[in-house]
Amino acid sequence: MPGWLTRIGERSRRVDAVAAGFEAQHPVYVVLDQRRDSERCAALVGQPGWHDFLTLFAGTPLAPLIEASPWLLELTLGSEAWQAAEALCREQRIGWAFQPTQGARLDALADHMRRLFVLDDPLGGQSLVNVQDPTACTALLAAGSDTAYAHCIGPLGRVSTPTPQGHWQAWQPAAHQGDAKAPPLTHELERALKEIQRAWWLSQATDLPLQELPDEWLERLTQLAEADIAGWRDRKRLLPLVRHADAAMWRQAQAILFDTSLTVRQKISELERHS
Repeated sequence: MPGWLTRIGERSRRVDAVAAGFEAQHPVYVVLDQRRDSERCAALVGQPGWHDFLTLFAGTPLAPLIEASPWLLELTLGSEAWQAAEALCREQRIGWAFQPTQGARLDALADHMRRLFVLDDPLGGQSLVNVQDPTACTALLAAGSDTAYAHCIGPLGRVSTPTPQGHWQAWQPAAHQGDAKAPPLTHELERALKEIQRAWWLSQATDLPLQELPDEWLERLTQLAEADIAGWRDRKRLLPLVRHADAAMWRQAQAILFDTSLTVRQKISELERHS
């Protein structure tokens, strides 16, 4: 298993009710990728328990993408607005929640979040990280060093991200004493951001938590993608092979996967016939 997946279990715990980890007397904050369900997100505005919100790309180099900007919402825990936002995160995977352990201003929290969207990459450039997506947020928190983890969590306090099983993952708070500069996009984090999409799908398809996925399954799913078999319907058809093939059977599968004389459709048919 990739090391960053094991750190999910080391840095967080599963909770069935996200509100159980928050304090009722303090506001709770939700990061939403509002472009993925703009109608339901817009309906949150003005609901009981709604306090305020900011568009996170405003005032940043990403401002030209303002219509696609994620939102940062301030809500009352347990309110109608909170329940609707929590359902959007858990059911549609379009956001996650946090509550600072100490009082914090909405604009200060937004400034911290804004530093995480564009990270310095290993090639000397910069890369956009979709932090509003729970999959990317999970990879960011799990794959970074202890220092990077503390920086990301920092003023956010108690962070909870939805899981593929529809539960929540509550991450340990961590104090950060360094400067305000965002952590770099390391090779491990870059790899994790690519792997998390396949791992999330596999976790959902097998009902196994991310941190319990066998490394062999993930490697086989990666090989399918390298052979241009990446659609979820095709992966689902080949999931029994990914999960149950022994070493000899998988060697035969690899010969089919990387046979350049076969089309993708032919590869899938051959793999199903041999499974």
